Amino acid sequence: MNQYRITFMQFALLIHGTQVATSVLSLPRQLAEIASTDGWISIILAWVINLFFSVLMIIIMRQYPEDTLPELLERLFGGVISKLVLALVGLHLAFMFWSTFVATMLYIKSWFLVMTPVVYILLLFSIPAYVTARKHITHIARYCEVVFYLTIWMAPVLLLPLREGYLIYFLPILKEGWGPVIQAMPTTTTAFLGFEIVFFVYPFLTRKDLAIQGVVLGNALTMLVYTFSTIVCFGFFSPDEIIQYNQPILNLLKVIEFRFLERFDIIFLALYLLVISTSLVPFLYGAAISGANLFGTKNHGPYALLICACTLLIATWIKPSWLESLRYKEWASNSGMVISYLLPLLLYLSIKVYQKLTPKEASQ
Repeated sequence: MNQYRITFMQFALLIHGTQVATSVLSLPRQLAEIASTDGWISIILAWVINLFFSVLMIIIMRQYPEDTLPELLERLFGGVISKLVLALVGLHLAFMFWSTFVATMLYIKSWFLVMTPVVYILLLFSIPAYVTARKHITHIARYCEVVFYLTIWMAPVLLLPLREGYLIYFLPILKEGWGPVIQAMPTTTTAFLGFEIVFFVYPFLTRKDLAIQGVVLGNALTMLVYTFSTIVCFGFFSPDEIIQYNQPILNLLKVIEFRFLERFDIIFLALYLLVISTSLVPFLYGAAISGANLFGTKNHGPYALLICACTLLIATWIKPSWLESLRYKEWASNSGMVISYLLPLLLYLSIKVYQKLTPKEASQ
């Protein structure tokens, strides 16, 4: 394991990259439908909740710092139960990969390649995803770091349309009370899913003493991206207008024009596919690693290939629509509630029981 090490920044940016995918494009509309222009408050509240469970994951992994998730499950629950839990984790990550993959395919087909068959679009995206995901998590972390620095300029660009925005749209704050803000929190909470990748990354972290700071930084970056993009959309579109657009971010960018470039939104979305890939690849890696450990093999590459092949065949067969994509995302969010919130609590309680039953090992 010594040759595979992840730095503090790679750790934080991997968490951030796994969380930020297609959600940011539609999140402002989803929040506006429930909480109007107070939806940005829901993002901050959801960030606090996700931060708590992220730190809890670090506390869990810190008990046995050299154990990966499969090894920790084997230590706590033995053979059968650990395999069952690992299978659930792998299915969740595979479905997160599927839901994000389908949404990305629909974006590409709707905005770029309208007349291109679905199978070709899937091949264009699945092949690079497989080539990257079959590597070790340290390579994926480096990829997420590079993509972050290459695309960091995209956030300030969103400020350009605000020359035509109005701050009056935000007033009064909490115009309908705390009720709608609380109701919008589940929508925002699921947008933070992806921090469960900590289970697979922590053993390779160089400075494990900085792990909590890493998850705080990663989640904070995600919160800033969501809050910033939501506030920009709320400031540009009126409360009644924003709910008319499925992806307000992309409609916002249509007002940006240059003499040499008319459709800047197309260029923006094309480059944003790199950001989406930093979410797809870790999900695929986590699902493949879970499958490899489930069947007792060391090489997770064939499992990543199998997941990509199944995704390609199923998506080509059913040809999912936007409505089905939203349904998949809802299902993935429900499974994320179990894996990201319930599983850490169960693991924490199990570790406490295990350490009481094996005090000698716990004291080592």
